[in-house]
Amino acid sequence: MLDDKIREALTFDDVLILPAKSDVVPSTASVATRLSRNISLNIPIVSAAMDTVTMSRMAIALAQQGGIGIIHRNLTIEGQAEEVDKVKRHESGMVVEPITLRPQDKISRALEVMKEHHISGLPITDESNKLVGILTNRDIRFESRLNLPIAEIMTRKLVTVPVGTSLGEAEKVFHEHKIEKLLVVDDGFHLKGLITYKDILKRIQYPDAAKDSLGRLRVGAAIGVGSDFLDRARALVAAKCDVLVVDNAHGHSQRVLDTVRTLKKEFPAQELIAGNIGTARAAEELIDLGVDAVKVGVGPGSICT
Repeated sequence: MLDDKIREALTFDDVLILPAKSDVVPSTASVATRLSRNISLNIPIVSAAMDTVTMSRMAIALAQQGGIGIIHRNLTIEGQAEEVDKVKRHESGMVVEPITLRPQDKISRALEVMKEHHISGLPITDESNKLVGILTNRDIRFESRLNLPIAEIMTRKLVTVPVGTSLGEAEKVFHEHKIEKLLVVDDGFHLKGLITYKDILKRIQYPDAAKDSLGRLRVGAAIGVGSDFLDRARALVAAKCDVLVVDNAHGHSQRVLDTVRTLKKEFPAQELIAGNIGTARAAEELIDLGVDAVKVGVGPGSICT
């Protein structure tokens, strides 16, 4: 039976925020915010660490717009680390640890590596990491003798730039030499990095992208409090994950606190977020343990936000 005293209720459509006089120009407004102690975003959007929401594809798209995606943890340790790596390698100011091969490696091996990592070229270095050549799709396009060593067909006339070259300076070199890959070397001609023209184009296309200090897209990854949390964290940190998120429906539990304590001890420089929580006391305890941000909001059901 319906209550005979029907109370007034409002929906969003019933409410209007009255406009007032303003001198704010939309083009000068900023929605930049801070995700954690040391990570800033250009838009205040973070995607959920859910297996139906965030894999590398979503994380890349969101970071290019200025936000960040948190790769979910319903994956193997290797699988999650690979998703993080896909984001970090998708767009780089400079790839600081490019994949390389040796001159004596077979062409067939180069093809396998290029296919596995979705790349179109490989720097070739000797045992001391000294640059000796580069192998690109152009070098191998018409080569059928796949058992030949890379040294037989690699490009030896190289265009290089010194460590410290800016992306603006690199762009001029790309135009001058009409190449797509630029090798960064030190005074001893040891390979220190790789800049691609695609990254220059992406910098122009996505000027507000959220990037780290090396020009790579930002990405986070979730970890739990199970027995494998430390192994998972090690793999994610090795993959250059920007922020780890201890993801738990009840963030003010002893297991979460113990996990945070262990992670901060093992990776003191790693950005760490923990949650979910719903009280001031929970926030205080996590902050005391050194977290760089807390995740607030506990939903009413088994799937919490």
